[in-house]
Amino acid sequence: MTTSQYWSGTTLIVDWQLVDLNGQPVSDATVTGSVSLPDESTAAMTVQWVAADTLWRASYTPTVAGKHVWRLEASGTGTGAVEGNIVVQRSQVGLPPITVDPATDIGRVRLLATDLDEVSPLFSDAQIQAFLDMGNGRVKRAAALALETIAVSEALVSKVIRTLDLSTDGAKVAAELRARAKALRDEDDADEDDWYGIEIVNFDQWAAYRRPRC
Repeated sequence: MTTSQYWSGTTLIVDWQLVDLNGQPVSDATVTGSVSLPDESTAAMTVQWVAADTLWRASYTPTVAGKHVWRLEASGTGTGAVEGNIVVQRSQVGLPPITVDPATDIGRVRLLATDLDEVSPLFSDAQIQAFLDMGNGRVKRAAALALETIAVSEALVSKVIRTLDLSTDGAKVAAELRARAKALRDEDDADEDDWYGIEIVNFDQWAAYRRPRC
């Protein structure tokens, strides 16, 4: 399986020369193509026989960032399969940039959630703002929600592994993300306790009357 890098909106083209046992091209087989998308859904590829080149040509134009796994499969007069994968990066042409400025709440959430790749971010600004809204505007709680969302998504976990250049399994990364989310939520709870804390002191309403008079 080969891996290639693509930009969002760039068409993937796969040429496949299907041959019989004698090595002759097979033009009348039934060939289908599919692509597994980062969100775990599946899309169909456009497949056609190209007589001039005596091969099958499949195409698909990705619109979302992340890992895409494609597969061509033949049945009927010819059988066989071929597959590969591509990593699609988010094109910045025509798309609003994401906010990474740590002086902003959205930027601080991204910093804590390690979502700073401006080419292929895990979340849009609108999604980060949604985490902030659900966390009542508290940055650490919003970051915890973001990390927990990543942890339950196989596609996002795989993307984190690629982005951070980690050589480990998804289950381990997901567990570490959940642990980090819990730590942030605990810190936020502690910050909230400090903010709303009060000090209880004894109050003597007659103290003023017992003061020595000059």
